[in-house]
Amino acid sequence: MSDKLNDIKKQSLTEDVVEELYSIPVSKSCCYKAFVCGLLYNCKKNQEAKAYEAFFYRENDACSAADIIDGKFSSGERTEIAPRARGGHRGYAIEFKSKALISVFRDIDDGKKENIQSAVGFRCDDCKLHFFRGVFMSCAALSRPKSGYHLEFSLNNEKRAELLSRILSEGMAAPGRIVRANKIGLYYKSNGKISDLLYCFGALRASFDMTNVSIERDIRNNENRATNCVTRNISRSVGATIKQVEAIKYLLENDKIALLGDELEYTARLRIENDSASLSELAALHEPPISKSGLNSRLSKILAIAERHKNI
Repeated sequence: MSDKLNDIKKQSLTEDVVEELYSIPVSKSCCYKAFVCGLLYNCKKNQEAKAYEAFFYRENDACSAADIIDGKFSSGERTEIAPRARGGHRGYAIEFKSKALISVFRDIDDGKKENIQSAVGFRCDDCKLHFFRGVFMSCAALSRPKSGYHLEFSLNNEKRAELLSRILSEGMAAPGRIVRANKIGLYYKSNGKISDLLYCFGALRASFDMTNVSIERDIRNNENRATNCVTRNISRSVGATIKQVEAIKYLLENDKIALLGDELEYTARLRIENDSASLSELAALHEPPISKSGLNSRLSKILAIAERHKNI
């Protein structure tokens, strides 16, 4: 694998989710069909070979699809796997001629079926889960939370993108849509929606891990906001104290302190003598103690008198 692909892999949670999805057992034939149809969802018709071809970046996905086709839906010809390069990336292509599976994608592409459920033939509650497992393995990419939440299904067929968007919207949440070159991307950026989707796909560990990361990040953000709020309050308090002390010093240095009257002068001298005290502490130092709002009122009057006499 190239260095570039290694870098992409390090930034992605896709491999972790795929590994977890592989551990989910399949016991019913209808679920096998749903799963392999999900794996083959991006397949294309090969006109020359009169077959359909699917491309996979991961060898395990190609082998899984081929094994299920040959074991459950074979038309007598063994499914071949061949190394292939696409878009500068190495991968694996499989070519299949299973009539049961080809009819599914032919009906979807020709518009004969209105939804994926009827095209694939979901027969039990688990069929949708296994279909989504296959789609995720073959079409999806999930970015790491530190680089921003982003789950995207990349599809090369407009009709199939429309039907996938519909089934996602019906059961979970409507995806966003973007067109890149010849690909249609269906994406989610909300951590909550992505976590819910992973849970519905059966990737329980990945869903819980993403939720935990989100909770930790929210806690850190709340702590930072609280710290910033305290810092701003301290800065405002220090700034106000400096203004008060400067105003009182001006009155003292210019023999104007008597203009304050006995009550305000008492407060002014207490402030000068206790310039590091908080408003609550300074209010308690008064004899008798006064309220914090009362102290604020006195200090505001002292500032106003000092400003008025500065401008005379």
